[in-house]
Amino acid sequence: MGRRIIYRIYDKEGNRFTEGEWEEINRLQHWYNSEFVWSTGRLAVKRYILFPNAEDFRDMDTPIWEVIGQRHASLRIEGLSEPDIISQMEKDNLVVVKWGGYYDNCLASGYTRVADNEWNAYLVCDFLLKASTLCPNARIHVEDEGRFVKTGEADFKDGCVEVERLQATAELNVEELCLTKRVFSHVDPEKYNRHPAFRNMIPEFGKLKMSERKKLVKNWNWLGYEGNFDVNGDDLGGFDLNTKVRSFNLRN
Repeated sequence: MGRRIIYRIYDKEGNRFTEGEWEEINRLQHWYNSEFVWSTGRLAVKRYILFPNAEDFRDMDTPIWEVIGQRHASLRIEGLSEPDIISQMEKDNLVVVKWGGYYDNCLASGYTRVADNEWNAYLVCDFLLKASTLCPNARIHVEDEGRFVKTGEADFKDGCVEVERLQATAELNVEELCLTKRVFSHVDPEKYNRHPAFRNMIPEFGKLKMSERKKLVKNWNWLGYEGNFDVNGDDLGGFDLNTKVRSFNLRN
């Protein structure tokens, strides 16, 4: 599976956002997903994931999603907010809800599959940095399975970036990265102008000759875990997300 960037707003004391703030984040997310080219996955930060309660409604003549859509429309007419609508449909036993998005113990969470498209990795973190200014009382935790976030993990809060000192290793000097403002890699977007769409399977791979198989899988870096930079974890030219960060801070 291709490399992901994972984001979470944990459900813990002092980590909150208002309905208005969430609406602005959703609007920003929609704009990013609409305006930019995504070769693998799109932004998908969610407060909940819905599953239709098809088991209890399997004998109905009307499809379950149609029933859900009608109930959703009627509750919106009554003036309920989106979370209240979902809560009511959960009480109505129409849907099963996983609150907090994809991950447990969260207020919101999600991930974007970027594979080896570092420009998409840049866009994800650019969005999250902006989103953190829209909900200044919430901390957005980010994990990069690749190399765009050089520290691997970071927290975004009100336009600032925080990394843990404990992440330091013999190969990773997190204090120096913060001091020199190099937590994020430089990315040249022109390298990805015609980037092919990511595929996580090769059709009829088992029927191919061994020579054909080796030709197809000779470079596993297309999965994106090793980075796709020119030198020392950076592109020679391009965009620098570090310049948009209000401050870099170390946390013990």
